[in-house]
Amino acid sequence: MRKNRLISGLLAASLLFGVTACGADKTQSTSQEIPDREVVDSDAKPGDTTEKIYDGASAGNAETEETTDSGTAGTASAPATRELVTDNASEDFILFSYSYGNMAWGYQSSKVFILNSGDVYVFDNAAGTANDQNGRDVAVKYLKEYAEPASSINIKDLRDLYDICKKVDPDVKTEKKHTACDMGSYKFMFYDPGTNGELLIIETGDATLTTNDSTLKKAQNKAEKLVNTIASPKERLYLSLSSPVNVPYGGKDLIGKNMSFDSYDKLLEFCHKNGIDVENYLTEQLEKSFEQAKYLVLQVYDTNCLVDGCLKTGDREFRFLPSLAEAENNPDFEGKVTVAITRCDQLEKNNFVNENGIPWK
Repeated sequence: MRKNRLISGLLAASLLFGVTACGADKTQSTSQEIPDREVVDSDAKPGDTTEKIYDGASAGNAETEETTDSGTAGTASAPATRELVTDNASEDFILFSYSYGNMAWGYQSSKVFILNSGDVYVFDNAAGTANDQNGRDVAVKYLKEYAEPASSINIKDLRDLYDICKKVDPDVKTEKKHTACDMGSYKFMFYDPGTNGELLIIETGDATLTTNDSTLKKAQNKAEKLVNTIASPKERLYLSLSSPVNVPYGGKDLIGKNMSFDSYDKLLEFCHKNGIDVENYLTEQLEKSFEQAKYLVLQVYDTNCLVDGCLKTGDREFRFLPSLAEAENNPDFEGKVTVAITRCDQLEKNNFVNENGIPWK
């Protein structure tokens, strides 16, 4: 049983970013609603596929000699209840996530976000990206703005899982049993939009969440079935919301320019020549990272809008992400434009586009 679980877990990791995806059409309906927030209806189902994101391994019946009591499965500390929207179906928020993380051989993190609309986003994420409530909300905004959903889930299935998860006691009795080493962790989470509570439904991998609670077991079974309907995305996404270096530029000659450098010294030489005081905006850690970089990329904007991260789409496209946050006054950028600079060690594997999606010249 342990061998099968290990194999199935590894399969789940390898299939998380497969090459097959099936689209889904949407139709509008208001027959049912998730309390406190409106849900966009869709009766569409992902097309048939042999590649699934979740492999259906047992969520709650691991057999192992080592046991621990994790106590509550559920309510992580959260800010005050967020303002709920009941009359605006256009607002999307995350109901469920399925994630994989592993630090055994360097940082590995992949996420599946299932929104209240039924849309599903699948992506790799950089360290520090989308790891808390605020980070997840920000990530969804950028994904909606610059990427397409991997697939869509039947809204009835989504509501069925939502309903049973709402019935799980936040203080439900659970245990975690050691089941593997260096396999990483697969977790399925429920995010309650009414309370901002977080409930761990499934955990497998290095440890397996077990329970005797019938309601949680029912939620686990429904979660496995729902994730099993998600088709693998057709192209891989990588999202980093670790801000590139934003430097003000007071000239005009470089506006709209984009360029790359194969050493930090060459970047510095260019910046000094053109009045871009990059060193004044580098931390010691960033400077060391830039010195070790294989490539560094730079883009000059025509505004002083700051840049919050970058998105890579398969091997096809790399773009800086202009901030979607409300602009704050920064005297350093008064009357100047923004130069965004970041490390990109796989420069040759990406086609770069500017903030308008136009390929770099």
